[in-house]
Amino acid sequence: MHKIAKYVKIKLHTRGKKIILEFSKITALFDLHGKTAIITGASSGLWGAQFARCLSGAGARVILAACRIDKLNTLAVELGHAKAIQMDVSDQQSVKNCFTELEQAGEKIDICVNNAGIAILTPIFEEDDNDNFESIIHTNLMGVWYVTKAVANHMKSLGIYGSIINIGSVNGDAIPAKCGAAYSFSKSAVIHLTKTLVGELSPHKIRINCISPGWIRTPMNGPDLEQIISLIPYGNIAGPTDLDGLILYLASNNASKYVTGATFTIDGGISWGGKS
Repeated sequence: MHKIAKYVKIKLHTRGKKIILEFSKITALFDLHGKTAIITGASSGLWGAQFARCLSGAGARVILAACRIDKLNTLAVELGHAKAIQMDVSDQQSVKNCFTELEQAGEKIDICVNNAGIAILTPIFEEDDNDNFESIIHTNLMGVWYVTKAVANHMKSLGIYGSIINIGSVNGDAIPAKCGAAYSFSKSAVIHLTKTLVGELSPHKIRINCISPGWIRTPMNGPDLEQIISLIPYGNIAGPTDLDGLILYLASNNASKYVTGATFTIDGGISWGGKS
């Protein structure tokens, strides 16, 4: 969506009558021109770079945040209307420094996608030193908390009616991950953090919502792909672009201005209980 048309008409003929559909209002609902979005975990993972492409395609200027600045720079060049910034979400000081830098540069952030996360599946009987557990909690939960605090204060101070989008998982709600206690716990906490913050953010017209994806096609699950698909009622597995519509909807105040505190499960029906 490089440019939103001000007015578009399509004429349909039904039973001899002309029906005129006006698409100007529809396209305006998802127009993000003039908006700035920050996406954490934009250099790697399953969704980050695609979220950036989606929001950029709708007209937003995107700020790409992650530890791997080299990958961010490559993506920023691809998108054109983008900026890369190095941020370790598990380190509160790193998050603070990044937002200070952005504010000093005059950035005004309207949309935040808390996408950064890690998954390490370790059986409880093999977790001797708690390092994996703590790493997951620091990144998946505390990282969301640190970034949400920073961006909420930024939005409040500038009077921005913003949108914060957290990325959860079906493992945090309906289907705990086998040998993934820390991951499931961290994502469950993100889901509940999203609900809890509604009361504090709503008076400042800041919305916060959560997306909980299910399985996504990756090279790692290739050998098990048929087995995974057999568990999904929809009969298919998600691809990188399958969250684009929802991300765009939640990012736009025009489209979802009354939506906050909600968790959207996008899993092809697997959390319903699988195929019978």
